[in-house]
Amino acid sequence: MKNTMQKILKGRRLEVLLVFVCVAIYVARRLFQEANGFDSFIYGLQPRVPGNVMWLIWRELDHYSHFWNAIFPIASGGLLFFAAWAVFHVGLFPKLRASESSVSTVVYAVLTVLLVVGSVFVHNYFRLYYRAMSSDDPEVIVGLRVFSEFRKLFLLTDSIAVVIVLVFYELFAQLYYYVEAKLKEEQEGGFIGHVLVASVVVLLLFLAFFANLPRKDYWYGAVKELSMMAIGAFTVFFAQNFFYLEVLPNYRDYRSAEFKTGLLKFGLTLLVGTFGMYCILFIGWHSFQQVPFGWHAEWMVTMFMVSFIAAVVLAFLRKVFTKEKTQLKTQISQKTAELGNLRSQINPHFLFNALNTLYSVSLRENAAQTSDGIQKLGDMMRFMLHENHQDRIPLVKEIEYLNNFIDIQRMRIDESHDIKIEVNIQNADREIFIAPMLLNPFIENAFKHGISFRSASWIYITLTHDAQHLYFKVHNSIHQKTEDTLDDQSHGIGLENVKKRLELIYPNRHKLEIQATDHDYFVSLVLGVY
Repeated sequence: MKNTMQKILKGRRLEVLLVFVCVAIYVARRLFQEANGFDSFIYGLQPRVPGNVMWLIWRELDHYSHFWNAIFPIASGGLLFFAAWAVFHVGLFPKLRASESSVSTVVYAVLTVLLVVGSVFVHNYFRLYYRAMSSDDPEVIVGLRVFSEFRKLFLLTDSIAVVIVLVFYELFAQLYYYVEAKLKEEQEGGFIGHVLVASVVVLLLFLAFFANLPRKDYWYGAVKELSMMAIGAFTVFFAQNFFYLEVLPNYRDYRSAEFKTGLLKFGLTLLVGTFGMYCILFIGWHSFQQVPFGWHAEWMVTMFMVSFIAAVVLAFLRKVFTKEKTQLKTQISQKTAELGNLRSQINPHFLFNALNTLYSVSLRENAAQTSDGIQKLGDMMRFMLHENHQDRIPLVKEIEYLNNFIDIQRMRIDESHDIKIEVNIQNADREIFIAPMLLNPFIENAFKHGISFRSASWIYITLTHDAQHLYFKVHNSIHQKTEDTLDDQSHGIGLENVKKRLELIYPNRHKLEIQATDHDYFVSLVLGVY
């Protein structure tokens, strides 16, 4: 674990160094471009400027300092941008991802915003541009204008654009980390991992050497289009996820809290995403007066409807494509459970017939308790042979099996020996079907670890139901395993297998809570049986 963390930290330091080098290359390239552009501009003016207006040109240039109006804003803006990226990537985003609410999170957030705004302000406020003014003859220059493009509105919109660039980088970085982790899990991080790293390095260096950020029109080009696409994609993704996981599984019980909560999350996701896309359009429109200022509801309604349709269609397609896969997994899990049960039984048909013989003998010998135990054990064997292999069984069958199991366990225990067992099982008042052998493993676990003949022991079992749900609770004491601890080898499919079956058979229709301490163990299971 320590070596893994050291590798991660080393990778992060190398990433910071790589980004710094890329920013430095980009800034240096822009500075050379500005210097060459200024020299070319001045040399190109001389043949086209009449002698009597040359003094006007030089006087106007007195307002322009190449250091303060070109070198300083570009270099300082780049340095502040790198600082904003470092604070966001290394400090703020990991805390946001971990949902950490602390003072340091707020400090990182405020510092990121200040650095972003500072980068844009320094670049836009100190940056001056120059333009030649010609007469009717474009070959004759009659003046020179030095001007600034700094606007308060541009300060806001450009800062938003920089934040979007930071977010895009973070998404790209998280995708890279995910792929890298998957390669390591599959033990393919050797050659393929080196190719991945080399590809990322080449991409960043290519952008540093050849890419150009727009001088002012951030919202005309890639930033605007990529922002719209990203917000739209995330809106549809999260909306269809809520619709698929929380709305579709509960649509039959549309009055339930689960259905209403899922529908609320679905609607709010669409509204927030649509408003975000509209804000991008709004900034682009009104930054350059493309449309009249005001609220344009038709655009927001259109984007909402497109996102709504896309999310719903994707959710239904996801349901169709995953149904077959889920059924296959369920069948595999069921077959695995059946195989485990069969392996734990030594010729079950022979045992079943032998139990019938012993039952008859115990009746002839007037051993009522023995015959009763044998009969219950035979009923359990019959359940294991016939009912357990079905996808769904009536709840009354599962309850019958649970009662037989508990009664047999009680025969082995002297409850007057400081052992308390309380069972409250509500009989089914209507036809309810559930998957077999989902409840008994928890009861088996309670008897296996909760009963000791040396210490006070207790088990409380409750099974109730209403119109929509089945409520099952098991609460038992815990004892360190000793020679006199009741330790029956479970013939069930095991708690871990039960958890997997619940995920497959009752996706988003069950809630399993397990609380364990040194002294007691509590299980609460709620199943949707509507």
